[in-house]
Amino acid sequence: MSSFSTERHASERRSFWSVDRGGLVRLAVAVAFALAALLSPLVGSTSAQFTDSTEVSITFSVTPTPTPTP
Repeated sequence: MSSFSTERHASERRSFWSVDRGGLVRLAVAVAFALAALLSPLVGSTSAQFTDSTEVSITFSVTPTPTPTP
């Protein structure tokens, strides 16, 4: 049986984590974006309800200050 220099032997197998880390990071980011896109309709959204009448009560209380002497 012939053997080429590009073939890997059984003892030279690389583990999953020893492959290109950049590719794994890109894959993880793509999966995270896909999950966020799928879950976004399930998450409730916030909204503001505008009305044409408002009622606000404000009370100001000012204590007198002593007059400075010259």
